[in-house]
Amino acid sequence: MNNRNVLLFVVGSMILLGGQFWLTSRYAKPVPKVETQQPAPAAPKAAEAPAAAVAAPIATQPAEGVKAADPALTHTLAAGELTLTWQVSTGALKQAVWHQDGTRFFPDAFPGIGALKGAGFETVREERGPTGTAVIFENTGGERLSYLVPAQGHNLKVEATSPRNAPLQLILNPVTLEPVKHLGRVFTLTEKGIEAVTWTDMLSDPFFSFVGAKRKVLPPSSERLGLDAGLGKDDKPQQNHYFAALWKLPRLAGRDTAGYELLPQNGRLEASLYLGPKQAEHLLAFEKPFTQVIDYGFFGAVAHLLFWILKKVHALVGNWGWAIVIFTVIIRLATWHLNTKQTISMLRMKDFEPHQKALQAKYDKFGGDMTKKAEMQKELMALYKKNGHNPMGGCLPMLLQMPIFLALWSMLNAVFELRHAPFFGWITDLSAKDPYYIFPVLMGASMFAQQYITPAVGDPAQRKMMLVLMPAMMTFFFAQSPAGLTIYYFVFNMIGLFQTWWIMRSYQPQPIEV
Repeated sequence: MNNRNVLLFVVGSMILLGGQFWLTSRYAKPVPKVETQQPAPAAPKAAEAPAAAVAAPIATQPAEGVKAADPALTHTLAAGELTLTWQVSTGALKQAVWHQDGTRFFPDAFPGIGALKGAGFETVREERGPTGTAVIFENTGGERLSYLVPAQGHNLKVEATSPRNAPLQLILNPVTLEPVKHLGRVFTLTEKGIEAVTWTDMLSDPFFSFVGAKRKVLPPSSERLGLDAGLGKDDKPQQNHYFAALWKLPRLAGRDTAGYELLPQNGRLEASLYLGPKQAEHLLAFEKPFTQVIDYGFFGAVAHLLFWILKKVHALVGNWGWAIVIFTVIIRLATWHLNTKQTISMLRMKDFEPHQKALQAKYDKFGGDMTKKAEMQKELMALYKKNGHNPMGGCLPMLLQMPIFLALWSMLNAVFELRHAPFFGWITDLSAKDPYYIFPVLMGASMFAQQYITPAVGDPAQRKMMLVLMPAMMTFFFAQSPAGLTIYYFVFNMIGLFQTWWIMRSYQPQPIEV
């Protein structure tokens, strides 16, 4: 591959990354507008809800004589792996906390999910049974909302009775970003796919609004919907969200600008709510389409296969860090032949270099004449063909491996199993960056060493620049990446370094037939 093209690619990538960081810092967190949230319309549009669901009028005010509890009053229940907190007056689930590490699912200003619209509950009580604990909200108007929380697991059963035919507010769409800050996406799902939009894209003006770009809207309605959950440490912004709040409904949800609602039938409704990690086995038990909330990236099928292999290795060694090391060895051995062909092709190009320079010198006198340049290129290709060499042989194996690399990148960034998983020593969380940047530096050094011993053709000055520029850029990039991903690439480079050394040690230059 032409070194000049590689240099332009690297410089261009650095400019794009710098531009992205600048735009993110400047436009990703707009100052919230001072607005008052408007009440949701009484019912969704007719196109968004079945006719049977809207047969009865929907009341938006509590029944006469109902005295709702203080809005500041909450009710908390610890069950299984979660501690759940509701607002008593509305029955809205305001917070869920993961027992294992204290991760909060939602920001403090989050409006909650599962409120019965305009109910004004007065009391709350608990009923314990063989399948779990029911948290029941009631008022004197005959309205009732209950959450059946299982002793083990993440699937809650939600039921409501309302003489007013009030809907269940599934997910509210706030008017500012603050109530859903750092929550990622809201999505709806079908058997065939997922429709997802980030809260930032819906609640912030796009950068290109001056040329007509519009804010995005809530995804189309579905019987399955939800949102990313789980805040980062100290509520800092995060790239990956390892938890989700998911609704499974008996019929299509109503949708309007205020969010999603489940309309009752004859004053009654029921739904299922999942609150837990994005783990395939748990999501599959809830319902298969919900496994799509795990974002494996563009090469999802490849990522699924690679994660299956990684889980099998982990079952043998019992540590996710060592599983990644062994998994890297497996991947490197599987691509050994391709990498060997790539290195040999580069060595072979080195053999052609004197003849290539001779041809260039032959045509230098014609300057920038494009016709003569085409003749030179044709003569060079004839030389390659005569000696049975494919000049693309050094690039093709690398391109064939790109789906594997990209799938691994997405997979190691997305899977819940690596979250807070320790390796050894200072690596206590494979999903977080290396706190002392040791592995990023080692990865950069291994990349430098591999490039140093790898044969290359072209301008020596450009080669020296690339020798330093590429490892430095990748070290900077991996310094902010999950430790598990950095360990993978470090081990991958070390095996590649050994492979390159071994091939060069045994390679015998072949004569060029002119």
